[in-house]
Amino acid sequence: MKHIWQRLSVLTKDINKGIIIGSILLFVFLSLFVSNYLNPYNLEVVSMNFIQEGIMALGMTIVIISGGIDLSVGSVMGFSAIVITLLLKAGIGIPLAVILTLVISGSIGFLNGFLINRLKAHPFIVTLSTMTIFRGGTYVLTEGGTIGGVPLDFSFLGQGSFLGLRFPIFLFLVLAVVIGFLLQKHKFLNRTYLIGSNSRAARLAGINVEKMKASIYILSSSLAGVAGMITASQYLSANAGFGLTAELKVITAVIIGGASLSGGKGCIGGTFWGVVFIALINSIFIQMGLPTFWEKIVYGGMLVIAVLIEKYTQSKRTSVKTRWEDFLLGGGDN
Repeated sequence: MKHIWQRLSVLTKDINKGIIIGSILLFVFLSLFVSNYLNPYNLEVVSMNFIQEGIMALGMTIVIISGGIDLSVGSVMGFSAIVITLLLKAGIGIPLAVILTLVISGSIGFLNGFLINRLKAHPFIVTLSTMTIFRGGTYVLTEGGTIGGVPLDFSFLGQGSFLGLRFPIFLFLVLAVVIGFLLQKHKFLNRTYLIGSNSRAARLAGINVEKMKASIYILSSSLAGVAGMITASQYLSANAGFGLTAELKVITAVIIGGASLSGGKGCIGGTFWGVVFIALINSIFIQMGLPTFWEKIVYGGMLVIAVLIEKYTQSKRTSVKTRWEDFLLGGGDN
């Protein structure tokens, strides 16, 4: 029993315990004050409302642990939704369309990694640029409208069920378990912690930091591509608004889950609880009829508070005073 507890402690050591308590309290609040909230169908709807951001948050966790940031995920999500819709509308079969869309979305991640490595530019600047480029691309491809003509068979990816769960929920849980296990137990992804903590030490240890960073951004963009395909499948169409500002929710979920913007800290378990917390906040706005334009203010506020708390605890832990501009924009060694 002691051995099992020690293993569980390792897997949960970077989780923000406060977010677990907060999620439980929010769930209890909604259960008490919203009629039929515990109805299985309602809980399924609540989960589905945030599943795309949850999938993207898995990739973002790895990126942030490595000391980077990926602002392009929302744009990649929208771009991927449009790409697969156009491919299916052109008569390309579903399996091939899915593969091509994953290749295209992964290529955007490769571009991010290539620019970060070769230009020695901060990931914030690089991914902000690609975010803008591919968000513009969604408007170019759709001409500001909606693209339809998707075959009904494609609806399974976003609307189907598997083993009693909606397929997107099942896929998210499987991805979370697999990526979480690989991050903690597999040598390749586990190196991300060393890169995020001290990339110079990682190079001295024989790790190809540039290759690792490229792989991490490819993973992040590929998962954004999966989220985009799920969205296109749910609506059987695509438009330029898909994924708009999704990066804010994704980054917020990862940071409040316990990951550090300085790198070297975080886990998929923490991100899972961060996603649950954000989904419950979203549920409060929907279920209680609150003005939704306040939602982004709440997400932004939570992100600022989480960063301030992380900065405070980092200073206390290391007894090193870091300038704010270095903390927010330094991003470690490239």
